[in-house]
Amino acid sequence: MSRRDNYRDSYIPLLILLVTVFCFEANGFENFTHSAVIKEGVYHLHWKYDNASITFEVQVQTTGYIGFGLSPNGGMAGSDIVIGWVKNGVGYLKDRYATTTAEPAIDSSQDVTLLYSSENGTHTTLQFERKLDTCDTDDRAITMGTIRIIWSYHNDDPASDTGLTYHGNTNRGAKSLYLLTGPSGNVAPTIPNDAFTVDFLNPNVAVPSATTTYWCVGFAMPKYGQKHHLIKYAPVIQAGHEALVHHILIYACHHEVNMTQHNGTQYACYQNMPADLDNCNAPIVAWAIGSEGLTFPENVGYPLGRDSDVDFVIMETHFDNPNARSDYVDSSGIQMTLTPTPRPIDAGLLQAGVAVTDRHVIPPYYSNLHSWGHCPSQCLSQGMASQQSGIKIFASFHHTHLLGTALHVRHFRNGIELPWVSYDDNYDFNYQEVQVLENEVTVLPDDDLVVDCTYKSNAKTAVTYGGLSTVEEMCLGFLLYYPKINLTDCLTVAVESDLKQVSDNAAYPFVFAMNSVNWQSEAKRTQFQTLEKSSSRYVRCREGVTSYSVGTISALQITQEYQPPTGPCNYSTTTTSATTTQGLDSKGNTRSGNLCVFVATVIWIVLSVT
Repeated sequence: MSRRDNYRDSYIPLLILLVTVFCFEANGFENFTHSAVIKEGVYHLHWKYDNASITFEVQVQTTGYIGFGLSPNGGMAGSDIVIGWVKNGVGYLKDRYATTTAEPAIDSSQDVTLLYSSENGTHTTLQFERKLDTCDTDDRAITMGTIRIIWSYHNDDPASDTGLTYHGNTNRGAKSLYLLTGPSGNVAPTIPNDAFTVDFLNPNVAVPSATTTYWCVGFAMPKYGQKHHLIKYAPVIQAGHEALVHHILIYACHHEVNMTQHNGTQYACYQNMPADLDNCNAPIVAWAIGSEGLTFPENVGYPLGRDSDVDFVIMETHFDNPNARSDYVDSSGIQMTLTPTPRPIDAGLLQAGVAVTDRHVIPPYYSNLHSWGHCPSQCLSQGMASQQSGIKIFASFHHTHLLGTALHVRHFRNGIELPWVSYDDNYDFNYQEVQVLENEVTVLPDDDLVVDCTYKSNAKTAVTYGGLSTVEEMCLGFLLYYPKINLTDCLTVAVESDLKQVSDNAAYPFVFAMNSVNWQSEAKRTQFQTLEKSSSRYVRCREGVTSYSVGTISALQITQEYQPPTGPCNYSTTTTSATTTQGLDSKGNTRSGNLCVFVATVIWIVLSVT
């Protein structure tokens, strides 16, 4: 064998490896950062994004067409939709929109690019890309907060771009997801070698046959005699239950609990809750479908393990059981990763918003009612007495009940509003998840925070009051931050005498006065919204069970409100033609596949001449 043969043989394996890796990547096997089971065993979604665009991949058990859309409310009307399929080895995809419950119209501006498509005997895969904001009035911008996904599929390809065969009632649905959460393209912090895990799992819960169940289990927290740090949490979902387990929350109890009695106790949340667990409402873990959990910044951890740390928690699991099956037995839960080597900085959790009380009033007949809790500088400055450089918020969790439609955590400095800490303009009670912030937000001792909730009560005929049950209301923001300060609760509620000005029976007790108002009167509703904005506030700020004395404060004086950027769009831009986007040529090769063919050809030529 010649030296040339030896040389050639030595690099053939390397060239083959390079081509294999290149073509593997080129044919749709991307390193997606997020995934969700849309329909168990049938419809799977993967995605990743950067500052300008987002890439989706849908993998569906069908050899027909696939629909995927973004909806304002879970229905078709107003939705931005793509429909695609693979036929005779050629992939097709069209950008569409819906104005009613009917076949979506083809968009005159085709703003989606098909990157990859494939089909075998059972499954179809489509990978496509679009801008976060396409500047097309028939498209929906993808922003921070809850996005309602709608999906469908059919077992057959359409004969043409129009006249699609109806997919039927069982081959469609809707699901809420956070598509944008955390720094885009970030590298997850490393986990130290001494870290270990602790599982909090449902004890083989026989899931009720109801379509929606909230199930609670109590756990005594382990004690280690010294401070440990929680540095990560992740879901542990029982195989086959990926679509059943919709979200999991773990709430800390900051008061004394009979752990002997309640460790391992389980019950239907909000229905059969033991009285002494009512105040376990400070979440330290929040996970929902589509998320892989939360990893804390590398220099930060949440303190656990000492006698002075959290003693008892409640794990709430939301089971989504649309077919009302009675044969589910679930052992899903949350895995916490702890390290016995404390990191330099303790993380803290601040609960801000409206105090949970019947003085929190949501009258009926509103399309949009704003109600907010003010975390004032008087509280923040006391909590930060030894931390004058302020705190950095790195994640946020929003919470209202069934009437909530939006929530903004607002940030003020000297009366001037800074960019929102976090927001969700499409809040969904059945999808609660931590928002990891793109950029950490610094809050100083003299700043003010406002949790601003929007409610839709036009289907109600009576007042809804604040409270713990889901038929009552809340307005809370839970802020993960560092370094930890001496403040766990920063809550306010409007002074009742101010709100009673809307009632002709102001001399009577508060609830009677509110219930006696003619809320069908637009003038009364307008007056109440004005009073809610301008009312003085009772303040409750505390560290654990130790309260700070603040008393009553006047309404926040706002000199300048924040105006979010308008973005790059100007809607007079020229549209592109409504041609079908094809990711495959007539021979069934992807564009990337053609590159693979080119690379392979070059290698063949090199080998031929060496």
